[in-house]
Amino acid sequence: MKTITATNKGIAINYEKTGKSSFIPYQDEPVRQNNDNNRHYQMNSIQYKLYQQLMHGMKLYSSEERATMSENAVFSINNKHLRATEVLNMLKYERCYGHINKLFKVIFPQVKLDYFKDGKYADMPTLRELGITTLDIIDTWIYNKLLPLNFYSLDTDNIKL
Repeated sequence: MKTITATNKGIAINYEKTGKSSFIPYQDEPVRQNNDNNRHYQMNSIQYKLYQQLMHGMKLYSSEERATMSENAVFSINNKHLRATEVLNMLKYERCYGHINKLFKVIFPQVKLDYFKDGKYADMPTLRELGITTLDIIDTWIYNKLLPLNFYSLDTDNIKL
């Protein structure tokens, strides 16, 4: 049997059968700057269009534009938007509940905590409330291969048709 105590310095776990105990200190959260330079990234037209496609999907286009698109283009945009939404939900979930899950994993190592991992069924705050910036989103989408690795260097001068 375990006795778990939360103190102002960390979590203390005492095991009655073995007489052992362990202590998990709290980690200081890095102070996030909320200035506009850190929150927003000035994108050029190419970067902005790629970002908006992932963020909004087919809602970005008017009905006339959708009528001129091929089925493959519509499918591709919808598929990427769905994947981008899933990645954002996981980012939000990790930012919101990640520390709690780490604690529960130490306390209850045999219990799987990945039910809400995708963030679909959990109530979560908005991106702004969680402190997730545009740069965080872009970096996450680059890491998950939804945006190209050279996203930050994309420019009309660099692209050859």
